[in-house]
Amino acid sequence: MHIALLYQQQTSHDNDISQSKKPKRLYPIHENVQPMQQPNNKRQQHQYSVTSQDKAIEHLSRMAITTSPVAVNRGFDIHLLGNAPMISDFELPLPTPRIPASASVTISDYAQCDSKYQRCTLNAIPYNNKLLKKSKLPLSLLLEPYPRTQPQEKNLNQVPVISHGNISRCTRCKSFINPFIQFIEDGLKWKCNICEYDDNNVPPAYDWDHITRQKADRWSTPELNYGCVDYVATSEFMSRPPQPPVYVFVIDTTKQAINTGIIPVLAEALIASIDRIPNSDGRARIGFITVSHAIGFYGLGNKEPELLMMPDIDDIYLPRAHDDLVVNLIEAKSAVFDLLERLKVMFTNETFATNDNCLGSALKAARQLLSPTGGKIICFQASLPNIGIGALSPTVIHKQNTTAAGENLLLEPTSEFYRLFSEECTKSHVCADMFVFGSQNIDVATLNVIPRFTGGQTHYYPGFNANNIGDREKLKLEIKKLVREEVGLEAIVRTKCSPGLACKLYHGNFSFQLPDILVLPNVPRDASYCIDLCIEKELQGDLAYIQTCMLYTSSLGERFIRVMTTCLPITRKITELFYAVDQQSTVRAMAYQALDKAVTLKIRDGKEYLVSKTVAICNAYSKEVIGIVPSKSTQLNVCRSLSLLPAMVLALLKSEAFNDTGVVPTNIATQSGILLRTLPTSLWSRYVYPTFYSLHDMPLHAGTFNSSEKCIMPPPINLSSEKLERHGCYLVENGQRILIWIGREAVPQLCSDLLNVSQVSEIKSGQIPSLPILNNPFSERVCRIIKNLRTDLRHCNFYQSLYVVREDGEPVLRNWFMTHLLEDCQHFATGSRFQKTTSYTAMSYYQWLGHIKEGI
Repeated sequence: MHIALLYQQQTSHDNDISQSKKPKRLYPIHENVQPMQQPNNKRQQHQYSVTSQDKAIEHLSRMAITTSPVAVNRGFDIHLLGNAPMISDFELPLPTPRIPASASVTISDYAQCDSKYQRCTLNAIPYNNKLLKKSKLPLSLLLEPYPRTQPQEKNLNQVPVISHGNISRCTRCKSFINPFIQFIEDGLKWKCNICEYDDNNVPPAYDWDHITRQKADRWSTPELNYGCVDYVATSEFMSRPPQPPVYVFVIDTTKQAINTGIIPVLAEALIASIDRIPNSDGRARIGFITVSHAIGFYGLGNKEPELLMMPDIDDIYLPRAHDDLVVNLIEAKSAVFDLLERLKVMFTNETFATNDNCLGSALKAARQLLSPTGGKIICFQASLPNIGIGALSPTVIHKQNTTAAGENLLLEPTSEFYRLFSEECTKSHVCADMFVFGSQNIDVATLNVIPRFTGGQTHYYPGFNANNIGDREKLKLEIKKLVREEVGLEAIVRTKCSPGLACKLYHGNFSFQLPDILVLPNVPRDASYCIDLCIEKELQGDLAYIQTCMLYTSSLGERFIRVMTTCLPITRKITELFYAVDQQSTVRAMAYQALDKAVTLKIRDGKEYLVSKTVAICNAYSKEVIGIVPSKSTQLNVCRSLSLLPAMVLALLKSEAFNDTGVVPTNIATQSGILLRTLPTSLWSRYVYPTFYSLHDMPLHAGTFNSSEKCIMPPPINLSSEKLERHGCYLVENGQRILIWIGREAVPQLCSDLLNVSQVSEIKSGQIPSLPILNNPFSERVCRIIKNLRTDLRHCNFYQSLYVVREDGEPVLRNWFMTHLLEDCQHFATGSRFQKTTSYTAMSYYQWLGHIKEGI
């Protein structure tokens, strides 16, 4: 058994839980629970309520004909002090810019790019930099250009594909025609909304179809009706034919890898996934390399696989013809399956295994295999590379782990080789994904450098043991999801803005080709990126525009140009600016900026940035909007659109990435930083601010299906131990793990219905693959909820581990559960080498609000 965090922690509410005097509520047993219609499943309601007048104003503000770009309602100001976080606001729909109907050339509901592709932290742009500085708000653009399509959305929200070959771009700035241009000179020319150039010719095909020889309706063209479209790329956008999907698997076969048992697990996962690799056109190719003290290539051109060992790791060359080592998946399918079956038993004997690992040489060999076509390296690494190029020193790793808390850098690599190697990969359109296993002896930060600059992903499994069913299932499912995924290949991304706006800084996993072009050998589904914007000169007019274009190849071998155009109102009032905040995007932009400081300076500098930025924003709102000197007020007020800012920032300060108490292992902090940088929007907020459910008293309809066959979730509650009852059963999840808490006085019926044991003392704390399948309504409902969290709501490449935590069970697990209750005061047991716990990490939510109040 293992858990991700092995640090000690106690909360100030521990005694309150064990000595609670709340009346004991019997565990309800409901027979024959019938599915019900889904109710208004909001999170716990705050004392704030919306009046009928507020609703009327909100309704009017959403109308397209509104004269003001942002609805301002002072009734939306809320008091923070003394109130719990308004977690119900997590359930609100994504805010969208409010623009007049006349902003687009067609009356289309889809003229604005959907927020799931491109969204700004501010849904109204300040007209000059002075106003932006006065507000202290970040101005950033969050991109998710290739989101995963949910099964129920495949025919509803697909991006329109334009295949007629007429790609109209601005002659001056090369922006693509979009719904916000203007037709001039009787419709013969169009004026670019990005650079305002007015001498662009309208393509004749907009009015005359040369194929049918009939009049065409320009107003029905997708590019004038949709803010997000895909053009089928013409030859001018291709330097070579679109590349096929090519995969080279690099597998660690050292003694450490054999001990963990990863090789049979990944072989089983690949056997189950080979037929699901995107390969509708039959061009997909595959190859394998094993690595320890030497490099093993596998010839797959014949009926049986052939192992070709290369002991000379300093002079890498291919021992066979390229087509024999990277083979067509359909043509060599039998040989591939034969090899995978053999891998399950080839590397099980430790007698002849070594501890030497020449990963750097193996990676260079994999790049040679992929250089003619480009493709993806998927690397499974369980030991520290210690020989050949790219060798890492365990002494340096130990020094990192013993650096004083908060004084080290986050994601700090210890070798320059991996950065240089990633540059070589980018030139060849090669991406790398890393699956890293092991304890603190492995260097996750250095191994993450290659995915960081090639558009890949890093998965980390601390303490992995294939004998643990939960570990084995998690790895198998995450491998399956990765290799089955339809990704974008050899992509480049560029963003253009209206005059006066400019792109300043870029965040995410990519490389630069030019100062404003992002190079992505691989675009994973749901990959997120952030661009910090700046206002270089005063903005003119009433509207500003941002257009992002991504040229990419689909897994099906088709070359597309995805064009995403967003229109934003320009405001001259700071009040409108605050009420146009997208708070979850704002916190994420702040997190990106703090991560940059933690990477380039120190972790402590990243934390201080988050604190000072939060204080400055709250101070600016009090002074500039409410007109109250904060030091003379007894209350701390923010607008409704910033209700979650303090709570989410506190959650970031308490996250493993920014925890500078010294109790979080370096690799755990590194992986947390990677997730904060790369998680999709749908998962990011949940990872930062976990969801907490009470199961023992959940409503009757929770865990049943509604009319749309969706699982109805229980109402979430605040992340506070005050919600815990001694006899209760609770669930907390953050998209990476699910923890089920069983109170020390849980009634026997609950224990029997959920875990098939007669009393709470028989419950074993620890990781389990799944709950037992029992024939009772409560078990069925909880199992549906967990399945929904793992699948229906989490269409990503991560599979949540499941843990049972008994209140009076193992202290480490109990304390780990408590770290998820972010509204509590938390205290950590620190070693002598660590500095005193910083106040931010230890603060409760109410203490944190007091600190903000004092700070302003």
